[in-house]
Amino acid sequence: MKMYISILVLSGWVGAALLPGARPYAGNSVRQEQKEIPASPATEADDLRLDTEHGPVHVWRPAGYDPRTAGIVVYVHGFFTSLDQAWAGDHLAEQFQASGRNAVFIAPEAPQSTHDAISWDSLEALLHAVEEAAPFPLPGGPLVVVGHSGAYRTILAWLHEPRLQCVILLDGMYGGQAEFHAWLRVPPRGPSHRMILVAIDTWRRSNRFARRTPGALRRRSIPEKSSSFTPRETRARLLFLRSQYGHMEIISSGKVIPPLLEITVLKPLKDNRESPPSRSLRPPKHISSRVASFSTGPPFSR
Repeated sequence: MKMYISILVLSGWVGAALLPGARPYAGNSVRQEQKEIPASPATEADDLRLDTEHGPVHVWRPAGYDPRTAGIVVYVHGFFTSLDQAWAGDHLAEQFQASGRNAVFIAPEAPQSTHDAISWDSLEALLHAVEEAAPFPLPGGPLVVVGHSGAYRTILAWLHEPRLQCVILLDGMYGGQAEFHAWLRVPPRGPSHRMILVAIDTWRRSNRFARRTPGALRRRSIPEKSSSFTPRETRARLLFLRSQYGHMEIISSGKVIPPLLEITVLKPLKDNRESPPSRSLRPPKHISSRVASFSTGPPFSR
């Protein structure tokens, strides 16, 4: 009799889970699902496109990725473009690959003009959305944010996030100087904050910002290889680089993002070899909004 009742209860649960729009109960948090952490580095790259309530999110994980030492890179695009346009047009996956960093790379939708609301005003909510939808857990290593032009608005909203260690701002010092100065001050506990500031159209504002930042170091151009940076430059609280590339060329040339990522605290892939980025990466795998969409709330809650 007890077995018969158990079968009826189980059958009812399965039937409810199959109703349109229904989602199986996953426990109090996505971490309770205990996603399997590979014992060895990934053999192939993963390229995912997640549909969320705040627009698409691209997630890329390189071949050779080792979750034990990996970090996270979040890339925020600028104005006058969408995420999908930036992802394809600026060959972002190839640039991430060229950096040879052991990290999960995340690129969310972002405002396309000053009139647009910020798509993700919480970095923690973004990471939670990715962790819920992706077939692998996110690593617990260093977190680096890279933003171009109007991305500064989104990054300003994220400066209070405790995991954020490094900001690479690509010709985006259009505002928020006071907030960025406050963030760069060494916190009483935890790792110090670091910023790499690239400027061409924003050179005047960026130059004033650098002058008011104690310990800032400058370079007159961006070197082609990360090995050209001095040890002091790779450790500077603020590294200010005047770009020899135009505002859009900074992100489209493939000559800026990879070497700058290489001088962050992110670890290199163990099998990283200096080679030109591949243009033959597979198209991203789409994950439907039925899986990835959810109402953002407190991280890791039902």
